Formats: sequence, C-alpha cells, structure tokens
Amino acid sequence: MRGRPTLLSDLSENDSEVLEKLASKGRTWIVGGWIRDGLINEGQRDLDITTELTPEDIVKIFPNSLTHGARYGTVVVRIPGSDSEWEVTTLRTEAEYSDGRRPDVVNFGTDIMEDLSRRDFTVNAMAMSYPGGDFIDPFGGLSDLNSKIIRSVGSASDRFSEDGLRILRAYRFVAVSDGWEIEDETKTSLGSSLQMLDSVSAERIGMEFRRMLELPGSSRSISIMAEQGALQKILPGSCPPENYLPTGKLAVDLAVMFSNGGIPKEEAVLRAREGLKATNAEVQSLELLMDIEPETSLISIEEVRRFHAAINPSQKEDVLDYMEVIGHDRREYVDAVERPANEGRALIDGRVLGEETRLEPGARLGRLKDFLHRMQIERELSNSSEVLGLISEIDWENEDPSSWPKMTWP
Repeated sequence: MRGRPTLLSDLSENDSEVLEKLASKGRTWIVGGWIRDGLINEGQRDLDITTELTPEDIVKIFPNSLTHGARYGTVVVRIPGSDSEWEVTTLRTEAEYSDGRRPDVVNFGTDIMEDLSRRDFTVNAMAMSYPGGDFIDPFGGLSDLNSKIIRSVGSASDRFSEDGLRILRAYRFVAVSDGWEIEDETKTSLGSSLQMLDSVSAERIGMEFRRMLELPGSSRSISIMAEQGALQKILPGSCPPENYLPTGKLAVDLAVMFSNGGIPKEEAVLRAREGLKATNAEVQSLELLMDIEPETSLISIEEVRRFHAAINPSQKEDVLDYMEVIGHDRREYVDAVERPANEGRALIDGRVLGEETRLEPGARLGRLKDFLHRMQIERELSNSSEVLGLISEIDWENEDPSSWPKMTWP
C-alpha cells in the first residue's frame, strides 16, 4: 500500500494543467478509482475529477469539451495538443432513481462530503483536494481497501436501488485480485436486489461482465454470482463447472457455461445476444464452439489441416482454449501439424473447373470446387493437376452435390 502524499506525483503534465485551471476558478478534488488504484499501486488509471464549478463554468475554461452528460453534471474535458480526455463532474446531490439507472433530479452542490455519500462503495468514496492534497475518507474506504472489503456507502439496498449496474460492479471488484470479499450486509443486499438488473441495458451488463471475466479473481466472482442467482438472471441456463477459472474470452466462457448447463446452440446464441449484446464476432465464435464434439474433434491429421485452413487465427485460439478448458487439450498436437502451403488457398478456381467439366456456374460447380479444396487441404496437395484429378472420385455429373464434403470445420 502506497502512502497518500505520493499520489499527486503520479499526475502527468496534462493532468496537472487541467486540475490547475479548474482549481483556479473553484475548489477541485480528485476522486474515486484514481485514488483507490493509486493506493494499491495499480498501473495506468483514468483520472476522475469533481469540482464545485458548474458544467457551464467548466466549458468556459475548456471550450472543446464534450457536454452530452452535462445535464447530470458531467463534462468530458479536452485540451489542445492532447488526445486524452478528463471526466469532470460537478459536486451534486441526487433525488429518486425511478428508472434504476439515472437520477430523476440532479442538484448541483458545494459539499464534497455529500457528494461522496452518493457513491457506490467505500473504496470509491475517497477524495483528495487539489492542489493541497488533503485526503478525505468519511466512510473508511482506506481501511476497507487495506482489508480488501467491498462495502456499500451507507445503506446497501439504497445504493443498489439507485443503479442496478452497481450489483455487477460489486462482483467485478471481487475479481480484481485474490482475497477480496463482500461485506455481509452488502452481500445480502446484492442477492435481494437482483431485480434491479432489469433496468440495466444489455450493453452495460455485457461491458461489465467482460471486464470481470478478464480479471485474475474472476473465478471467485463467477462462483458468488452463481450462488446468488445473478448469473442465471443475466444468462439463464448457464452453469459454470465447479471451481471454473474463466479464460477472459466471452465466447469461450459462455460456451463452457452454456454447454455445461445443457443449453442448445440456438438458445445460447439468443441469450448471449439479448443478455449481453454479444458482438457478431463473439456470436460466430460461440456458434463454432458449441458445434464441437470434443471427444472426436482434432484427432486426425487431415482434420487438423482443414482446421488450419478453414478457421481464422482468433477463432482457432478460441477453439483450442475451449478444448483445453473442457479437458480435451489438443494444442500440442495441432501446433505440430504443419500449416497448409499458400495459406490454404484453393488451387482450382471456378473458371478452371468450369472449363474442365463444362458445368455452368451454380450450386453443383460451387460444391465441386469446395470438395476439391477440402481434398487439397486434407491430402496436402500442392499441384493443381493432382487436385483436378480428384474429380474422378465422385460422380460429379449425377450425384446430389449437397452430399459432398465441404471445406469447413468442424
């Protein structure tokens, strides 16, 4: 744990410029995560600033600021010559949260203590004045940071009713590193406040869930979420294996949990899209992973060659990670098989094949080309005449082309 006086020395030249200009017009503090992470010597961190200046005052000082959050007191400051941005928020007090996400009314204030009292957890409710460096910790955040305790500021149920996303943030904090625990009242309120997640957008849930999976203590977080019903709330049917250690890749982790829960591919994809707003790339990987038959996949050298040619590098890593997690590690074997020459591109194109067979462009010609490409890869052929010679292996003029093997994996 670092000493408080050294924190201000972490400020960059641009950080100091922004703070000095604000402080010259009104009282200004550094708050929240920058202090928390600085005290435990975390690396790069975003600087959150609060001030008694109104959004209008802030924009006068920094005319290039972004003001889309100004009605809630937040301005994103930009300065010439820098690509960085600084989130500056006016001191405020808040009323009801009828939508469980944003306050119905925001009243700008001048009291840093009142401002800190509306924050989520004690470890985020610390502030430091600028330029004086006075440390403000009205709720014992430093003590909880030392003890690795996640504790709500004031009433835990009130804090979660104000913003349902705080529920997922609590689980994420547990994942930051080993040893973090949720204080009893806060943990109890987590379990009884899960309905507040209904008011949180799938995009926000997905973003928070991804961040959690990437952290070193995510196994503990997943366990608590499953125990309290939060995992079922956002991903119905998901069931992590006992002592599951997430990979940090959303598609891989979802495939493991949905497969273990017996959820079919179509349902898993739907729940990933609706519950987390999974990206198209994540969905494609999830579909691929849930098509795998682990016991019989990547056994033959021919299949591994096809795997190398048919799957993009990112998805290949997802497959190998998934196979390893579920107890069918094939990485060493797959890595030992040489990649196809010429990046696995087909040696015979549609024009050449059409001239050879007199087939018109269409499904039959396309499937025949695909069949030859697959044979080229599986048999490690490098000569186009060898590939063309393979058309004698099937009755390409009369057979149903849908029965021919395709250049796909699995």
